Amino acid sequence: MKNHTRIAINATYVGENPTGLGVYTQEILTELLKTEHDFVIYASSDELKRKYPGQVTPVSPRTSPALGSKGHLARLLWQQTVFPLKLRSQKVSLLYSTVPEGIMNPLSKQKQIITVHDIIPAKYPRLHPRMKYHYFYDLPLLLKNAQVVICDSENTKNDVIDYYRIKDKSYRVIYQGYDKERLYPRPRGAVSKKYGLKKYLFYMGDMRPYKNLERSLEAFAKLNFGDLKFVIGGSKDRRFYPGLERKIEKLSLKDKVIFLGYVSGEDLPLLYSEAEVLVFPSLYEGFGRPPLEAMACGCPVVVSHAASLPEVCGDAAYYVDPYNVEGIAEGVGKVLTDENLRNTMIRKGLERVKLFSWEKAAKEVLQVFGEVLK
Repeated sequence: MKNHTRIAINATYVGENPTGLGVYTQEILTELLKTEHDFVIYASSDELKRKYPGQVTPVSPRTSPALGSKGHLARLLWQQTVFPLKLRSQKVSLLYSTVPEGIMNPLSKQKQIITVHDIIPAKYPRLHPRMKYHYFYDLPLLLKNAQVVICDSENTKNDVIDYYRIKDKSYRVIYQGYDKERLYPRPRGAVSKKYGLKKYLFYMGDMRPYKNLERSLEAFAKLNFGDLKFVIGGSKDRRFYPGLERKIEKLSLKDKVIFLGYVSGEDLPLLYSEAEVLVFPSLYEGFGRPPLEAMACGCPVVVSHAASLPEVCGDAAYYVDPYNVEGIAEGVGKVLTDENLRNTMIRKGLERVKLFSWEKAAKEVLQVFGEVLK
């Protein structure tokens, strides 16, 4: 690939407090910009504008994902109207979108690569009453228009092919990474000092039903470990938080379950490092970054054998049936009490995470650029 070829990176999914796909975009972007290629970044994020002033083409803040449905709609409209004109004027050879968005016009001659992390809005449309339309109607057009579709896992790739029946397409699996500079085992004591927590199970993520938090709580109620707490990290989703509170009340766990709300990047490694177990029996994941991050911090993980989680965790996790509450409780209890098993899982987890990095992911993305531009 010649260095003077101009590549556009669609980074409009980065908001001011990025989570999930925003973090993914930032991490990939950081690694790509270490190379000598000619990149132009489209972003509304003030942080990206400050960090890369010479390479960011500003996009209206009205397109920010932080604005919810209004931001998503404004961004999708901008991508079909203003965006193609911008790309043409800047003589862009290739458009790379870090999310399942891009140019849908079948007459467009713009080469593009899109990234599909999962098809959750299509699988769980009731949880995504507005976003589901993008997955039902827009994504099929994007899949057809893209030269390459990058997926986070083999599981996601198979889901996309099975659901959309678009097989004559180049699909590439590129696994996510984790922040090695931040996520590593930390000394004990900081969590006790800041949060007053000593012995606890940890869950990190959102509260959507497919995350299986209710069964996790039911499993926790079956464990009899005295002062053991269940700590839940992640913003309190007003759609699901009241239901979880009622479940906790019903299980008589009010004094044992702690909701931390949003967890800062500074505190997350501390919480992982001091947790007894990360409990993550999710019903569906496109990738599943929390188990990877937990293993990197020396925390044993109990995960479901569903979706992409076996791809991420390999032989380093204790697997459970996500629909079997007794099985979840048994798995967590075994990891808590079997010291040899626990130590083996920690050791294997620290080895397993060496297979994943943002540097590796970016290198593989660059290889895809080269193939498309050849």
